[in-house]
Amino acid sequence: MTLTLPAFAKINWTLEVLGRRADGYHELRTLLQTVSLCDELRFTPTDGPIEIACDTPGVPCDETNLAHRAATLLSRFTGVNRGVRIELVKRIPAAAGLGGGSSNAAVTLIALQRLWGVRLAPRDLFFLGAQLGADVPFFFLGGTCLGIGRGDEVYPLAEMAAEHLLLVNAGISVPTREVYLNLPAELTKPRPAVMMPFTLEAAYLSASLQSKPLPPLRNDLEGPVLARHPLISEIKQRLTRAGARAALMSGSGSTVFGVFDSGAMLDAAQAGFGQEGWWCAKARTVSRDEYRAKLGTEG
Repeated sequence: MTLTLPAFAKINWTLEVLGRRADGYHELRTLLQTVSLCDELRFTPTDGPIEIACDTPGVPCDETNLAHRAATLLSRFTGVNRGVRIELVKRIPAAAGLGGGSSNAAVTLIALQRLWGVRLAPRDLFFLGAQLGADVPFFFLGGTCLGIGRGDEVYPLAEMAAEHLLLVNAGISVPTREVYLNLPAELTKPRPAVMMPFTLEAAYLSASLQSKPLPPLRNDLEGPVLARHPLISEIKQRLTRAGARAALMSGSGSTVFGVFDSGAMLDAAQAGFGQEGWWCAKARTVSRDEYRAKLGTEG
């Protein structure tokens, strides 16, 4: 039996850095959104070890792959000693701020519960996901969510909908650690966690994404990234000149997304970026209901 599931990408509508935590991480508040760009994962139970197969250059096929780590973690947690071959068809660029590896890990935990005949309590599932990466728990829910803490404590929100998104990545490598090390001092001061995680601005954004003008999107990680990689700033400007009513870097970069009002404007913008030889892809938002239906987790 082979089980094939999509692993959707994400964007961040907002990403705020609220200060440094006692554990050395940063306190975040972010609005996360699943979008239609997706990898494909094929799971085949075996009597052998955990295997990863992927022909995309640069994607590891050893125990460092997040899908492999997820399978190993589930095996150890449940005591199930079974094998699986995981074939990855990659469409989400690696290390691009789109959550591809985290999505792969989350979908692996979902799929292997079925194939290995185990069922985790939601608390245990989220606990394992957070061990694999801050974005992983979000991919158990999908749709529009608020992320707080390291971004791994997630809460479903009223859905945002945008039918015409363009994702652009010029192939710039932006190490996440480097981004956080270069944050301005005012964003890294330790602060007591006394503020509500959900702001009126975020509530307004959640209710009115389709309004004009679009409420301001925000990513506190853009500053240090754009300062060191002006090409990413140029991509933002070009998306705006091409008609996007908003453009923002997703996560820690380096992908930038633009929100367009029509498919015609989106197609014209994609053609222009394609001439540069950069990776770009059309996408739309994926609601929580659609996300759960695609993964078979409605129940």
